[in-house]
Amino acid sequence: GDTNAVAGKIPGKTWLTPSKPNEARLTIVQITDVYTLDNFASLKTMLETIRARQGPNDTVISMLTGDFLSPYLLSSIDRGKGMMNALAATPIDIVIWGNHEADIDHRTVCKHVKGFPGTWINTNMQSHEAMEHQVPYKIIDISSPDGSNVRRVGLVAVLSDDPKLYSHFKPPGAFGGASIEDPWDTLRIYKKILEEDEGCAV
Repeated sequence: GDTNAVAGKIPGKTWLTPSKPNEARLTIVQITDVYTLDNFASLKTMLETIRARQGPNDTVISMLTGDFLSPYLLSSIDRGKGMMNALAATPIDIVIWGNHEADIDHRTVCKHVKGFPGTWINTNMQSHEAMEHQVPYKIIDISSPDGSNVRRVGLVAVLSDDPKLYSHFKPPGAFGGASIEDPWDTLRIYKKILEEDEGCAV
């Protein structure tokens, strides 16, 4: 990573300063396809630095967008336990499914879902066995320091339904046989829900 950027030494990094009085700010730190635990300490430091340099009204969230329980060497031994511990310790606020999460024993994955202290968003596979420990979407409310600018941001998470990704799984299939709905149809449905019912701007 760029330590100068994290330290705020490069001009123009406005996300390392408090927001303006009329600015509603949401900063999302997103990582994906994580196959090692080596960088979580640096990520934790980066998140702490951003939060310390931004203002009290600013919102910072961390998100891992799939493929973190597999494939990597340690998961073949501990079935993802070390990774889940690292996510909780960092902490990662939000995770979503990737197709490689299906590579781990389904019962073990359900335990990981139930034990995750953050938010697990699952929009298009809601028949998943551990869905009661997941949410179809998450809403984040942000506001400017002077209160003049208030926004709602809706987050959804869709998993690929490409049958080629899951053809090698024995019955009942990937993710314990849960049905993966069409991502694009799901996005259209939830766009309407978030904008019309929940009042989200984005």
